[in-house]
Amino acid sequence: MNTGFYEVFRSKLNKMKDRLKEELALAKSDRRKESIKKLVKDAKGLRDLLKEMERHMGKVTECPNCGHKLSQKD
Repeated sequence: MNTGFYEVFRSKLNKMKDRLKEELALAKSDRRKESIKKLVKDAKGLRDLLKEMERHMGKVTECPNCGHKLSQKD
């Protein structure tokens, strides 16, 4: 797996999360439901891709025994 675009994908995921937070900050009647659904679906796919890339890069982000998230030092 090519992990050269890891940082690009990570920043894209952060931007997607920010857009989702902005959309959810709106009043419920003003939210665009289809946009939220698409953002969530795309963000989950990108998150899974990043986890796969991290495994290939050797970055351990969670404990293999209990699944607890470990702190990362960048």
